[in-house]
Amino acid sequence: SGSAVADFQGMQFQYARARTDIEAARLLVYNAARLKEAGKPFLQEAAMAKLYASEIAASVASQCIDWLGGVGFTTGMPAEKFYRDSKIGTIYEGTSNIQLQTIAKHIQKDYK
Repeated sequence: SGSAVADFQGMQFQYARARTDIEAARLLVYNAARLKEAGKPFLQEAAMAKLYASEIAASVASQCIDWLGGVGFTTGMPAEKFYRDSKIGTIYEGTSNIQLQTIAKHIQKDYK
């Protein structure tokens, strides 16, 4: 039989980038939590974490659907559920635009 799709360099680069993006999102979340637990200002960091993590979740879930082809969109497949669930991340507790607005306000305050 042939090679697994995951053995091809082009595919490896895609899932390596997805893993890197997920880890970067995780670190943004951890940093915001660390600041909050330390009693330090954290609103900008929390907004950045929510913005980035929700967008990465949607992007990576969409890529997974692409990688799996038609079967990835089948109800009951984990990738389909992650794809569906990831969409709420950009809406729930403030849309991405609200997060951007929060970040921008903090940037403006820092440079006034």
